[in-house]
Amino acid sequence: MIITSENFIKHLKKGREEALDFILENYAGLVKAVIHNSLKNYNDPQIIEECISDTFMGAYENAKQFKGNEEDFRKWICTIAKFKAIDIQRKLHKVPQPSELDGTSNPVKSAEEEFLIKTSTKELLIMMSKLDQLDRYIFTMKYFLNMKNDEIALHLGMTKAAIDNRLYRGKKRLHQMYLGGILT
Repeated sequence: MIITSENFIKHLKKGREEALDFILENYAGLVKAVIHNSLKNYNDPQIIEECISDTFMGAYENAKQFKGNEEDFRKWICTIAKFKAIDIQRKLHKVPQPSELDGTSNPVKSAEEEFLIKTSTKELLIMMSKLDQLDRYIFTMKYFLNMKNDEIALHLGMTKAAIDNRLYRGKKRLHQMYLGGILT
């Protein structure tokens, strides 16, 4: 069986290892870039490689939940990569840093960072799946591909104000879902 860009999603959903090989071959560079961007401060290639492996295994194991085309898959796997990197950051931050032990540092976190810390990866993916497709694209570009609002606006043919509004309303909706326990 030959796996192509037209049929890899179907075969991945069926659990075929050939489809996993296909996504490894075609998306490894993209996944590595997303993860490296998130974990580069740790200067540990082993952590980055482990996160890359976890990303592809997560995509393989959860492929049945994926809905969309090849472009949607690209964004989906980037989202998984970013969440896996966040999970690793959480684990690494549980170890007290020297500045935390002597009480000299108390960094202020943004609302997004606080929200991500308090919410598991799976919950965030479920909640994001409840957003409109356009809002999911905007959130993926903003928080997982680290694009600026004006870049997103240009890419989507929208105004920066429209992107700002959608981000604001989307964050508000995610927060309401989180507080309301709407995960199904």
